[in-house]
Amino acid sequence: MKILHLPFLLACCSFSYGLLEVFQAAPPPRSTFDEPACRQVLFEHSFGNSYGAPYVGTYSPPSRCNFTTVIFNLSVVSSGRQYDRLATLWLGDIEVWRTSTAMPIQSGIHWSFQKDMTIWHPLLIQSQKIIFDLGNLIDGDRYTGYFNTTLEALYYNDQYTSGFHPASHIYPISTLSSSNNTTSLFSLPSDSGSVNLTLPRNVKNAVVSVTASGNGEEEFWFTNVPTEYVHTFPSNEGWLYGYSPFREVQVYIDGQLAGVSWPFPILFTGGVDPGAWRPIVGIDAFELPSSEIDVTPWLGLLADGNDHTIQLRVVGFDTSAKDGIGPVGDNWWVSGSVFVWLEDAVEQTLAQNFRSEVTAVSFDFHSVIGTAIDESDAATNTSLYFALIASRNISISSTIISGNNTREVAWTQSLSFSNVQNMTDLAFNQSLAMVTSGRHTDSASDIISNYTYPLNLFSAYDVASSGATTNPGSVLCLVDRSKLIDGTSALSFLTGTSVGSESLKTRQNVTSNYHWNRTIVEGTEGLDTMDGEVWLSYSSPGASKNGVVAYHRYAREKNDSVVVDEQGWEQIPVPETTSLPPVDGEPIV
Repeated sequence: MKILHLPFLLACCSFSYGLLEVFQAAPPPRSTFDEPACRQVLFEHSFGNSYGAPYVGTYSPPSRCNFTTVIFNLSVVSSGRQYDRLATLWLGDIEVWRTSTAMPIQSGIHWSFQKDMTIWHPLLIQSQKIIFDLGNLIDGDRYTGYFNTTLEALYYNDQYTSGFHPASHIYPISTLSSSNNTTSLFSLPSDSGSVNLTLPRNVKNAVVSVTASGNGEEEFWFTNVPTEYVHTFPSNEGWLYGYSPFREVQVYIDGQLAGVSWPFPILFTGGVDPGAWRPIVGIDAFELPSSEIDVTPWLGLLADGNDHTIQLRVVGFDTSAKDGIGPVGDNWWVSGSVFVWLEDAVEQTLAQNFRSEVTAVSFDFHSVIGTAIDESDAATNTSLYFALIASRNISISSTIISGNNTREVAWTQSLSFSNVQNMTDLAFNQSLAMVTSGRHTDSASDIISNYTYPLNLFSAYDVASSGATTNPGSVLCLVDRSKLIDGTSALSFLTGTSVGSESLKTRQNVTSNYHWNRTIVEGTEGLDTMDGEVWLSYSSPGASKNGVVAYHRYAREKNDSVVVDEQGWEQIPVPETTSLPPVDGEPIV
């Protein structure tokens, strides 16, 4: 059975005809978008020279409209030449959506993405400032593409099987800068990443949500090398970035580690090979993921009526550090929120038997540098191989006392990571085999959540000695990766929009040969080739009448065209990510 998605909303539907439709494979947030209780356009805005100039407006909830579920639909049209750009959406000082753009073509592209905003219900029922920041550049020569953007909200009065229980309050972990008509992102490591919060004394549950992504030399952190290897190939200075391919996003409460996230590796639409991500963009490119840390075990401290410091940090791996933990480069854009649920019948939440068992990250690193000796007995580095393995366990628990009720609560994490890289030809040829996996449990449910992120990536660049922008060059890119999740979101479970374990399996396989012209952001007709496939399968118990119980999408693309696109209300098998096939010039791992 084919899915009939919501038509591109309002004005968008009239001018998307004839444009290349770009999409991210993702389960729809609702089985139908028909018959909303109400709807409204939140803004329409064209982003041209928009660095430091976000859209700023006023969000007001719809009048005389009862609603629980809220879906935001972001629709964008762009034409010309343009790089991929990061964008963030804010309600006041709280970031509610991080996304990125597709790279346009001269004849134009369109994309539309729907995001479930229901967990943000406490913000959506009150008027406040809305900020959408999409920093873009127009120079009339290389960069000509505007991003014409429409954001619409659809409201539904869905009934949830376990009841609807939105958070009582949501507190920002940010720079609190909305009063200056700007976003409130921390830029780490230069900013403090911390806020002081005083929570109510009768908190029943508390969850921290964090969104973090690297930019600049940190954008593709998972391809970086330990800092001491940045200069392995002196004749290609500046090609390799440092601080290692390991990243850990940390949440601290009053200087004590409360939980971590080992991020999902995002490949943006300009990443490695711009020809690889159109018309099917990379996994999560339109909805960058956030991570959750259940801090309910900390309520004995957090609910004492005093100020407490919550801090976000990002760290990497350092071969010279005793514990292996090292700094990261500029800049990581990070923000967070604290969701709290209150227990009205209780004046003071108490806790006892607090226990924190946090192991240090265990690292295992091995490297080999290949060399060649020339006729003058001078040694030249010809290859770099390294393998980095990491693991960590966290368990934080306490006994919560609310009136006459006592309950045991715990947050546990078990994480593992491996990153194997091999590079030759001055690092122009680079292969990567990486797997991040883990599991966690929280105090909201008895569900064990598991995830695995395998990524196999090969790139071979042909760059003229005079530089990439002086003469055309090319890149051969092979990618096979997956995002495999089985579990639940604590925020959705507590809100009532999830009632059990959900399964999401996504795999993307792409082979692309991209020949750029002097603009880099534009390929060469007749030379560029690309083949790609994406599989997605999703299932959940279904928390409402119009909740999605099962969904699949399989699509195949070739040279900027979709040749197969199958969707339906059932699951499909998703093949496992496999090792990449050998290609000429590939390093031997």
